[in-house]
Formats: sequence, C-alpha cells, structure tokens
Amino acid sequence: MNNKRCLHIRILITVIALPFIFLNSGCKSTKRVASVINTSPPKALEDRSVQDLLEKLERNSFKPEYLSAKASVVMKEGDNETSFNITMRCKRDSIIWISISPLLGIEVARVLVTPDSVKFIDRIHGKYQASSFETINKILQLKVNFEIVQCILQGNFFAYKKNENRFNSVYIEDKYYILSSLTKKKLRRSLEEKDPNKAVIQDVFVNDSTFRVTQVQVEDQKISKTLLTTYSDFRGTNAGVFPYKQETKVIADKNFDITIEYGKLNAGEPQEFPFSIPANYERIR
Repeated sequence: MNNKRCLHIRILITVIALPFIFLNSGCKSTKRVASVINTSPPKALEDRSVQDLLEKLERNSFKPEYLSAKASVVMKEGDNETSFNITMRCKRDSIIWISISPLLGIEVARVLVTPDSVKFIDRIHGKYQASSFETINKILQLKVNFEIVQCILQGNFFAYKKNENRFNSVYIEDKYYILSSLTKKKLRRSLEEKDPNKAVIQDVFVNDSTFRVTQVQVEDQKISKTLLTTYSDFRGTNAGVFPYKQETKVIADKNFDITIEYGKLNAGEPQEFPFSIPANYERIR
C-alpha cells in the first residue's frame, strides 16, 4: 500500500472514528492520562447517581435536526503533520456528509456516513470505497456505529462497548463530575497484573454548570492503549452549547495528536447532501 493511499485511509479514519484510531495503532504499556486540573469543586448533585447524571447529559446534549459547519483539522503522527479543511453537514440520526480539501485547494475527497454504510470518494485517484460499519469494525477491530460517530463530532456523551461497559459510578474531581465504567472494586482488580479480565475503562468528565462533556478517556488494558479527547471553546448556539475545539491524544507505540477547530457553524437550517460516484471510478476493496 503506497503512502498516498495510507494518507487517505488515515484521513477517513480521522474523520469518522477519531477517538478509536488508537485501537488500530501500536501497543505499549501506559499510565492513565492526567486530566486537566481546575480549582473550584462542583456543587453536589441532588442525587449523584449514574442515572441522574446521564439524564442531565441527555437534557443538555447538542442535537439539532440539521447542522452545517466548517473546520480545520491537524493530524500529527510522530514528525509527520497533515493539515486539511472539512465542510460537514448533518441530519440528526440519518446522515453525516463531509467534504475534505487542502488548506487552500479544491475538494479531494467526500465522505457519506449513514446508519448502514460509510462511503468515501477519492477524487485525486478516481476511486471510491463503500463499506458497512460491520466491515469497518472487523478490519480495524472497533465497535463503532453511526450513533457514536455522531456523538464524537458533536461533543455528546456516548458509551463505548455499550453492552459490555456499563457506567457504574460518579465521583467529583476538581470542577468535574466524572462518570466511570469502573467501581472502586473493579478499579483495584484492573490494576492487578494477574487479573485475567482486563477492562476497557471509560471515564467521562462533565462540566458542573453546562453538563456538557469536556473530556473522554478510554483505556484498553488488554492491549495497553490509552486515549484522551478534550473538548473546549464552548459557545452557545440556537441548538445548545457546542465545543468549537476538539483535541485527541493517543498513546501507543505510534502516538497521534489530532485537533479539530470549527469555524462557521449553522444549526437548524435544512441541508442538502450531494453524493454521486462517477461511473468511471474504480472501487477500492
């Protein structure tokens, strides 16, 4: 596989599966990533139960019927850095449409994500790819679906491995509520080297006033990989509070740093999603 083809695949993965790129990178032993430290502690919830916090996250989530946005993306892998722009349009629970272009150039690729499929047009080489989430998950060893991709791009709460990793506890650290997939008992067991049931640990940091997700940390102890995604630059829109900046750090043999900074954003206005594959394009299999 040549370098250009690899670049296109990395861009595709970056756009549709940012927080899970670490599952397809190298392995190395890691410590849990330190979170951003703030000073003032949050007010105690009236009922600091998992269900109470989940309900507050749902009420304050960003869920416009339609969304259009422009963003710049910078992806670093070791000494290599790739920068490009994206234009994104979404219809809630139905379509994610993304156009990819160089910083000062014309469109080089287009992505269409639906609950059933992921399609990708490579305009430079006249090729396209059409896959199901099931196929992508098998290739990349992921458990990603449309709902997760939508939540990632809009900064909403999601549960990775929903059926296996239920959230069991809520605790306070600095000015955040932290929703965790581990109880204290499970955490002690997960730190034991002889524990045969190493867990995928997910911690979700929640702002105490907006009840928006500010950080997501996922650690797969079986394969010793750690991810930290931080959301910042929150601004009010007519559809709720939205994070205009997203930074993802992946710790493994090959470390990744991915930053998305949104510029223009419009929530609520109906959008079109043009996507047609030229007849002379070759399918990538």
